[in-house]
Amino acid sequence: MKNLQHDWQNPIVSSYQNTIRQKIIGYDLIYDMMTEILYSYPTIDSMLIVGAGGGQELFSLGKAFPFSHFTAVDTSEIMLQLARKRMEKVDPPPQIEWYEEDLRSLVLHHQFAVASCHLVLHFIEELEQKKALLQKMADSLKDNGVLFISSINTDMSAAAFPLQLKYWRSSMLQNNLSEEHWLRFEQSFGTSTYPISLEMLTDLLHDVGFSKVMPYFKSHMVDALVAIKEEVNK
Repeated sequence: MKNLQHDWQNPIVSSYQNTIRQKIIGYDLIYDMMTEILYSYPTIDSMLIVGAGGGQELFSLGKAFPFSHFTAVDTSEIMLQLARKRMEKVDPPPQIEWYEEDLRSLVLHHQFAVASCHLVLHFIEELEQKKALLQKMADSLKDNGVLFISSINTDMSAAAFPLQLKYWRSSMLQNNLSEEHWLRFEQSFGTSTYPISLEMLTDLLHDVGFSKVMPYFKSHMVDALVAIKEEVNK
């Protein structure tokens, strides 16, 4: 889905899968570990994929859980086309409903066992809109449903922020990204990339109804969390 401010309709985003692994060290582990965690659940019949464009979640989960039903949501037609193309390689093909829409305005008619939202939240500028997306995902899950979420998390006003950027730059350049590419990425902070701290993200997840929030992956400023929506005693 990536966001309303970021231009995910631009054809240049078709190179996303070619560069994301150079940016995020251990990128595939976000999805591999998510899949491994889900193997511990006996039955997973429905999954909501928020920001499904590109297809990484669908590709990983579709191969692992071919009999699950997937609802794939993204605001970018180009990114969804990439996802559809990628899913042509999965055999047997899973059942997927595609929505080119913002989840926050999408009417869903049933709840899900699992939701994922990877590398989306930091593209949403306003804190209340971030919370609205988290709330919609919480409301879309069944009791005891599981959310997997990853995003760039940092406090840009903190003294450590320049050092975090320095270390991340070093990793990207070692992964053969150009200095020009790095500069565009660095300049995106505060203009098209709007991170919040991990502590604030955790608090927001608790606020919208996730009783347990646990980290399962970290790479530079990118954190991946698993959040559980436990049944509320009635």
